[in-house]
Amino acid sequence: MTLLNALKTIIFLTIVLYTAPFLFEGIKKQYLSLLEPRTHIGVLYINKPLHSAHSLTNQLHAFFRDPTIKGIVIKIDCTNTAPGTSQSIFHDIRQLKKEYPKPVIALVENICLSGTYLIASACDYIIAPESAIIGNIGQAFSAWSIKKAHEETNNSFDIIENELYQQLTKQIALSRKLSLTTVHNWADGKIFTGTQAIALGLINEIGSLCTVIKTIKEKALIEGEIEWIEHNEKTPYLNIFFGNERAIT
Repeated sequence: MTLLNALKTIIFLTIVLYTAPFLFEGIKKQYLSLLEPRTHIGVLYINKPLHSAHSLTNQLHAFFRDPTIKGIVIKIDCTNTAPGTSQSIFHDIRQLKKEYPKPVIALVENICLSGTYLIASACDYIIAPESAIIGNIGQAFSAWSIKKAHEETNNSFDIIENELYQQLTKQIALSRKLSLTTVHNWADGKIFTGTQAIALGLINEIGSLCTVIKTIKEKALIEGEIEWIEHNEKTPYLNIFFGNERAIT
């Protein structure tokens, strides 16, 4: 080997040794995330008034029974839900949490009222921004049922209204650990902002999706990345996000 060829070889090796760490780091950043295990978190939506619990409870059962799903997020933006539907979903969440323990987080963006709030109260943690509208507990819930009952029966308005109100407030007080002696502060159809709701114990924290990620990682003991999973009746599970922790839309 001539001196010139030896020098060329030394220079080449020097360049390779110098650039190799940067190349390796770039490859690692680009592809290693694809190989890292991610924790599956189920995502459900309540963004319109519900008149049947069938679809949502099917999704709940699928997520709770799937051992690969380590937690569930219910994103809520809804004014009301039929009383029986609300209570059916409420009871299913509470029972499924006992049978298949995993954290359930409710994320409210704009509005969560009446029967829809009953569903949220069954979750382990409720997160909402400061300006979210929370509450209307009792009034709209009972009015919906009273109108329906009046059309089909001769029952007294007052009896039905009182019974439904007692059911709703007791269930919410049980789930949220609120005192029924203070029910006039947080029920009676009153509406609150997120800031007011947290002071009353109706929600747990002011926040957004970032707060959901932090909370569910703590409760489900997640160290790595989250992969959000949506249930689809035609395709049992559909990954709705391409990447790591991205916004729920």
